[in-house]
Amino acid sequence: MFKQKHLSFALAAAITATSAQAFDADSFTISGYVKNETAALTKDGTFVGQADKNDNTNHNSSGDVIKSESTVKLFVNGDIGESSSLHAELQLHNDSEAKGGHFSGNDEYTQSEALRELYVDAKAGDWDFRIGKQQVVWGTADGAKFMDMINPTDYREMAQNTMAESRIPVWMVSGEKYLENGDNLQVIIAQPRENVFAGLNRNIDTSVRSNGDLTWGTPTSIAAYSGDVVASGHDEGNPFILKGVDSITGGVNGFLNIVPDLGSVADLFGIAFSVSSGASSAGSSYYGKSVGMSPTIHGAMNYFTVGTFNTSTVSVGGFSASYNGMVVSGGSATANALSGSGATSFNDLVFGQTAFFMSNATASAMGLTTTDNSSASGSYYSGQAALSGFAGMFATELQLTDSAINSVFEYMDRTPFSTFDAFIGAKSQYVYDMPKNTADLATKYRGTAANGLNYSLGYAYAYEKNPIINLRWKNSLGQTLTASRSNISGGSTRLTLKDSSNNQYGGYAAWSDGSGGFRSSASGPDTTKLAILEMKQTVERAHNIGTALDFGLDTESLGPVVLRGEFVYTKDAYQPVIDRGALSIGDITSALTMRKADKFRYVLGADMTALTDMMVSAQFIQERNLDHIDQNVDYDGSTTCSVTNCGVYTTDYASMHLSNGFNKALENKEFYSLFLSKPFGASGEGRWNNILMLEEGGGRWNRFDVEYSLTNNLIGTAEYNKYWGDANTQFGQLEAASNVQLGLKYLFE
Repeated sequence: MFKQKHLSFALAAAITATSAQAFDADSFTISGYVKNETAALTKDGTFVGQADKNDNTNHNSSGDVIKSESTVKLFVNGDIGESSSLHAELQLHNDSEAKGGHFSGNDEYTQSEALRELYVDAKAGDWDFRIGKQQVVWGTADGAKFMDMINPTDYREMAQNTMAESRIPVWMVSGEKYLENGDNLQVIIAQPRENVFAGLNRNIDTSVRSNGDLTWGTPTSIAAYSGDVVASGHDEGNPFILKGVDSITGGVNGFLNIVPDLGSVADLFGIAFSVSSGASSAGSSYYGKSVGMSPTIHGAMNYFTVGTFNTSTVSVGGFSASYNGMVVSGGSATANALSGSGATSFNDLVFGQTAFFMSNATASAMGLTTTDNSSASGSYYSGQAALSGFAGMFATELQLTDSAINSVFEYMDRTPFSTFDAFIGAKSQYVYDMPKNTADLATKYRGTAANGLNYSLGYAYAYEKNPIINLRWKNSLGQTLTASRSNISGGSTRLTLKDSSNNQYGGYAAWSDGSGGFRSSASGPDTTKLAILEMKQTVERAHNIGTALDFGLDTESLGPVVLRGEFVYTKDAYQPVIDRGALSIGDITSALTMRKADKFRYVLGADMTALTDMMVSAQFIQERNLDHIDQNVDYDGSTTCSVTNCGVYTTDYASMHLSNGFNKALENKEFYSLFLSKPFGASGEGRWNNILMLEEGGGRWNRFDVEYSLTNNLIGTAEYNKYWGDANTQFGQLEAASNVQLGLKYLFE
């Protein structure tokens, strides 16, 4: 199979073979430049993924510096034989204002890595070979990379950098042959690499993530919680994190960090829902209350859903066996546990006796005072206040009290509390399964027709450049856990997690002593029975077939006009699909899946010259999802969603988020662009460029940049990037990242 070291051997062999001929060190030239670019924000705002659970106010002010990037770049070129040459591009890079902890130095396989290019050009017969680290350009479109199938792109600054700068070179062998009629055939074997995004790259921590520390109590010290382990989002603070990325790795909204929070919430529910002494429970008594959920109370709680409990009008103590249509089975003991009086009533729940609730902030969220904590009962607070008390300590909490569905609890509104048993002590882990000993294969034929039409036909059997995230539950041994659904009384659906031996994870499995009772408080839960949500980043192969066309016309009114187009059909690409119904019952691994989808993407463009030497380029861009999903179906297969939190649909990878209902993707997404470029100055020493991108759905981006030669070696640059429009579009969500940038470049040779 193909390996990077094979390319290294080929490169070494080429250099050795040609240097055995007349190697002339004097033929080598070194040129380059020293550059600094500094960027500052142009408005106040908060970047996506920057808000934390306690402070959702603006974090940035106009004028804040977000980039101070210094670069030294060297270009080395020279002959290493009669018919061979070597090229290298090296750079030193430092950004003292890089946000998020990454991208400050020479990160490997980004636009700023130290060894950017290193290849040898050689001939063998009538073939020209380029062997080494390089980039291959097949496309001609502005702001769209459809025909460019070989190299990945660094999107850490979105599209602000030129394509040549943001394109990531990879190791490859490229062979070209010119035919007798002048046409060209190219064959490529390349190293597969993926696109790089702020917040989603190979710097993500792969350790198992857990949350807090539960210490199980004694008669004088009930179960105590050490506090939320606040996880920062990956690359938090970077101006160009997208909402879709934030939903994966974000500190507040990313499921990588939400799942351990759910694990702690589920665990603490098990502590707090307790009854008076005399009932079998998981721990000791404290203030006459049992610590840990008794089987009687647990059985009663099984049938209540999060949505039923999340009410602002009914106190927990007022819940009954038939509340809100919830029919509870299990006999009078269970019914009494819900609606009876005295020791078995919900009025005896001991939220206040759990050390977790002793903070003023949590007491306030529950409508309590700190003095209530020693005797608080179910009559003190509503179900919603109880949920707020739990959620308020974690990054899962946004706003339970508003009308919007924007918190995890609200998305899991039909999840019964018995499903939360499966989440007790849940953890999460991000892992990688990226291609290593394999290759991308591509070929292109380029020619010119008799009427002057230039065309190229390309095919690539290559790994898709956007990463795929697959979810699964596993145990500490790495074995897959199956999420099984079962119907329970009251019309709810319960989720359990089991391994191949039918062992159950979380809940009773973690607390069982093996004989139908609870483990002792001293031993705590069985940590081998706690589930881990694995988020695996990978890429998959797809077939890409494309063509690029351009044709020149001479017109009376407009002068020379070039019409061009790129058309690419991709088979076996992947799309993210959200199942809101599955999420509503807590089936996380079924809620977000990556499914195959064939896609057709194309660009139609026209280039001409207007006024005095001003280049004008207009484009229409469309991305068509040929397997787009939009189904009005619930988790149980019913084809009519009777609730809002329902439906299965393709979600927008760039903008899906808890704050927007996991934004539905358009079946056919359109963009429009207008590019203008004009030289200025007495001798044309300056040039200004402007590109405007209009996104269907209301997203807007405009970049205006100026370059001016101050001397033969010194060039000044200025750039203004403005993002605006609908906050749930690719461009509109980046409004707070609008910036102005100044640069200075010194050329040397």
